[in-house]
Amino acid sequence: MRSPVRSRQTGSLELSEPLPDQSAGSHSRAEVQLWVTRTGGGHRRVAEAVSAAIRDQTHGSVRVAIDDPLAGGAGLGARALFLSYGPLVRASPSLWGALFRTFAKSWPRRTLERFLLAGLAPAMSRLTQERQPRVVVNCHPLLGPAAQMAANSLSEPARMLTIVTDLALVHPGWLSPPNALFLSPSPVASSWCVNQGIPATQVVDVGLPIDPGIGARAGPATRRRLRLELGIDEQRLCVVVGGGAEGAGKLRPLLGAMLESQLPLHVLVLCGRNRSLLRWVKGRPQLIPLEAIPYTQDPSRWLLAADVYVGKAGPSALAEAAAAGLAILVSDALPGQERSNLELLVDAGAGIAVDGPSELLEVLARLVTDGDPLMASLRAGAAAWARPDAAALAASQIVARL
Repeated sequence: MRSPVRSRQTGSLELSEPLPDQSAGSHSRAEVQLWVTRTGGGHRRVAEAVSAAIRDQTHGSVRVAIDDPLAGGAGLGARALFLSYGPLVRASPSLWGALFRTFAKSWPRRTLERFLLAGLAPAMSRLTQERQPRVVVNCHPLLGPAAQMAANSLSEPARMLTIVTDLALVHPGWLSPPNALFLSPSPVASSWCVNQGIPATQVVDVGLPIDPGIGARAGPATRRRLRLELGIDEQRLCVVVGGGAEGAGKLRPLLGAMLESQLPLHVLVLCGRNRSLLRWVKGRPQLIPLEAIPYTQDPSRWLLAADVYVGKAGPSALAEAAAAGLAILVSDALPGQERSNLELLVDAGAGIAVDGPSELLEVLARLVTDGDPLMASLRAGAAAWARPDAAALAASQIVARL
């Protein structure tokens, strides 16, 4: 049964999305097991990209499983903790930031790890024993200890890898277990891991894995085709607005300003799991073309059709927008790792920060002006920063250890 969560912003009851019911006997064997769980959507996007790259490199001969302990019998306490993420980041980002900082400290983190180990390890070990993988890959900062226990529960323990998804400010939870091979998303993250005592031989900078098809398909021809399919006017600047899989961030003031701006825009809003935002967007007067898109596991179609990304600094969102060739305008960032993502992006010249509706409209006014160099500059910066081959590099490291 779905449990109600009261939104602090609207006072309305929002129902959490049900998880699939996976029976223990229904799981087939797999040589590679990737662990994810539902906090946002980026961790699963990373795992899906790596899984596809492994299949491509091995011509389908290597079986890959993407598993979520919440769908495999995790304890109620662990389940409740993970499912609270979405309502929390939507309703109180500052509280999320305080929790991020608290559990980055050693003793609270060890307490949390013990709590999660008790709630996750039995279900994860059971599923790993059914899968019998040769390699176990952790894609989430809170699953490492249980994933390691599961890998060691096999008669021949599986090799352990960790795919870090924090671009700059890396949460210390990623470093457990310390004997894993760490696939890092950036040189900054790699240096941090080494400075924390991980041997440099255990850290490989591969970039943040994303769907390789985004970079391969990006370009004017794909943009024109998708705009025709989606009914987007070629004469308008197409703006994708996103708050990640949870639809978080202060998006409504930005959308309201764009609606009233009279700029030639076509706005696509990736609402994620935020049903309140979805209803709000659908109820706006159609002063300009405005479309509300509910939660989707694959937003690439809309990214490849657009010109501009506006939204928060989620790592997968930034990496995918850059690979799609978009001008990136970051309007928000969750306290903690996402603010460092924003700084990394801006320092690399791959995007700019916009502080509020007025600044956003100033930038959009330049982007719709013929002859203004800003659009070309932002696209060039994003293209230079993008790493569309990251999934292939990560897959190569995994396949080498089979």
